[in-house]
Amino acid sequence: MKKLLMLLLLFTTIKATAQLENPVDKDKKAKLDKTFIEGSKIKLNNLTSAQTRSLITLGKLWGFLKYYHPSVAKGDYNWDFELFRLIPKVLDAKTNNDRNEVFSNWISSLGVFKTIETKTVVGNVKYNPNFDWFNKSGFSKKLLNQLNLIKKADRTTESYYVKMYNTETPVAIFKNEDAYASFKYPDDGYRLLALFRFWSIYEYFSPYKNVIDKPWINVLEEYVPKFLLAKDELDYKLTAAAFIAETKDSHSDISPYDRAFIEFYGKFKPNMEIVFIDNLPVVKYSNDEIVGINTLKKGDVIQSINQVSVTQLIKEKLPYFTASNLPTQYRKLASQFLRTNDTLMRVTYSRNGKIENTTLKCFPYNRMNYRAPMPADSGFKMINNIAYFNVGRIKTKLKSVIPQALKAKAIIIDMRTYPNPTSFAWDIGKYLFQKPMDVAKYTQGSVETPGLFTYMSDEYMANVKIGENKDAPYPGKVIVLVNEETQSLAELSAMALSARPNTIIVGSQTAGADGTVGMPVTFPGGISTGFTQIGVYYPNGKETQRIGIVPDFKVKLTVNGIKEGRDEILEKAISLVP
Repeated sequence: MKKLLMLLLLFTTIKATAQLENPVDKDKKAKLDKTFIEGSKIKLNNLTSAQTRSLITLGKLWGFLKYYHPSVAKGDYNWDFELFRLIPKVLDAKTNNDRNEVFSNWISSLGVFKTIETKTVVGNVKYNPNFDWFNKSGFSKKLLNQLNLIKKADRTTESYYVKMYNTETPVAIFKNEDAYASFKYPDDGYRLLALFRFWSIYEYFSPYKNVIDKPWINVLEEYVPKFLLAKDELDYKLTAAAFIAETKDSHSDISPYDRAFIEFYGKFKPNMEIVFIDNLPVVKYSNDEIVGINTLKKGDVIQSINQVSVTQLIKEKLPYFTASNLPTQYRKLASQFLRTNDTLMRVTYSRNGKIENTTLKCFPYNRMNYRAPMPADSGFKMINNIAYFNVGRIKTKLKSVIPQALKAKAIIIDMRTYPNPTSFAWDIGKYLFQKPMDVAKYTQGSVETPGLFTYMSDEYMANVKIGENKDAPYPGKVIVLVNEETQSLAELSAMALSARPNTIIVGSQTAGADGTVGMPVTFPGGISTGFTQIGVYYPNGKETQRIGIVPDFKVKLTVNGIKEGRDEILEKAISLVP
């Protein structure tokens, strides 16, 4: 069990203490270079299309050398500042041949290194690094030879800029990445650095870049002009948020409580919780309604806010929320949608088919209770001889209630939350399975060969099996409830329980973000984000990212159900028990 708990930590965010500076890094040449600490001194106005293309190519090359060249790995260069040194040279190049010569001289200046003709790969390969862009960038034969030689460089398992957390939690820790937090609105060079930094990290350490909507290589091309055109702090940070949203990863966010975002979303909010149904915000809970204030009620459908249609507001705000699928994107939007910079909010809404108007009182968003209170039960109860577990609020030990649960005609496990304890599915699985069952396959990245993803060993994955040999396991139905709140370890737990033949999944599409979130990646300007770093697949290799756990019985919430305070997913589950 101890090793299982360690493995389940793969599905938690690695704590910030993991990125503390390594003492051996403090005397590196990279650490001593302070040349551009006050600014990049780069202004990029009126670029030609050729110059823009050269910058895009520079970004790709800069990222490749950062993670592949041994001299960079040793900490011989402040790689952020090397970018600022190269940008003027690249822009001054008159022809493609001149640009290639700049690149070639740059690589030569990094020095010589040992090579390994054939690298030994441990584990079955899921993805190999993709360097097709080498041959599509107009590089000279000399430059191509240099790059192909660097691919064969003898690299270690840790560099100045990246290392693996440990063997039990093989996610990349991105070290020595200065947040440059004092640059609230970074200059042109630092804005490009922000783009190139995250693009390169995601290019070489994301197991899921192949399942996003656009080729990741093209995303860089799209965003170089956008980052350069960002006109102020808010515009820069919104551009960064939209860029991160291209990853389609529910684990990725920029905090909406950053100073610039506070102004954008608003400092105030009415005391209510909403949920989106058919792309419209519906009141799920109103704290003011309980105390008798004349305000919106459960089931009211909001049509406009301060005379702006919700359709327009969704169009303006949704692109800045990162999610693996649309239901989860709406889940994230819902928590910020009603924020405003005024203490009053004019709302047009629909109630019982009638359009009405009201003015809502708003309160500081960080000092109010706008979510429905949790039920008073302990997370376990009996419903018509059905045992019900809410895995997010189990306050009693499983052993104390499992005898009663095993006598029930069915067991419902509510996974519409993050499991607490994290091992709940495996704990109850001891009573549900006749024999141990495979749960998933994992892939991990590589510091020695960035961009390579291999399956973790069968021995490693054996520790994630669910169940144990049992002559007479629980014979009844097990029903697992899921929705867009089911994310990460909750999704893995649902996967594990669904390995049982008589288990049914009921609800709606889950968040589609399975695996570990590593240390946040910082951007100049003091913002940061994370992303999923360990690939998770069904035992047969089927994808889970973006898809999530597909219900056997899909349940769509309705306005009437919200109005009447019904739990339609739970109702469906109960109806499936004879």
